[in-house]
Amino acid sequence: MGLDRLMPYAAGIALAAAGCHAGGGPPARLLDGRPAAHFHPVGAGVIASGRVLDLDGRADGCLAAADEADVASDAPAIERIGVDSQSLTFANRDGSVVYACDGGIDPAGERSAPWCRTVLGELDAGRLLDPRLDVICRDRRGRPLAYAFVDPVAGARWVGVRQNGYVELYEVLAGLPVRVATTRGVDLERDRATLEVTQYDAEGRELVRGELEAAVAG
Repeated sequence: MGLDRLMPYAAGIALAAAGCHAGGGPPARLLDGRPAAHFHPVGAGVIASGRVLDLDGRADGCLAAADEADVASDAPAIERIGVDSQSLTFANRDGSVVYACDGGIDPAGERSAPWCRTVLGELDAGRLLDPRLDVICRDRRGRPLAYAFVDPVAGARWVGVRQNGYVELYEVLAGLPVRVATTRGVDLERDRATLEVTQYDAEGRELVRGELEAAVAG
């Protein structure tokens, strides 16, 4: 269920007041300027927009020509827009590979917005063998953005990532790994990142918590 179908279901969600995020608390808006929805069962919980769409050319400028034939044009694609990040996730025809188009500024200037990086990961029975960390992209303020996949546990509806002053919540959608992002805990010198991840059920009850320590695959 995407964010556009969420409001009737979750009574604990309220729209934040207008304004810009300056750190130190939950932000009021997402990357595209829409008001950020807050999920009150999770303290300082801010919901990243998530919806399932047909791929239908949305990966143009992201997916390599060699991979296009292996991905159906009407494949379900998960579009996520967070406070500082944007991503598109989809699988190939036989479900053995998952792709992510990661958004942001490409510091090398090789790609134009919205996509700055493409990653792919092998799936084994629907689960990833590696979180496919990406630390190439930069946010609007020039900070390194760390993107990674999280495999949801049984019963998980939300994957929360601790940010500066709030928890960013990503909805589990379409049976695919959840692409999350953060500007915290990024170690560019070692091509590594540490993400504080908590998974919740539909009512916001905590299921599992831990640190995801990931390195860029060589």
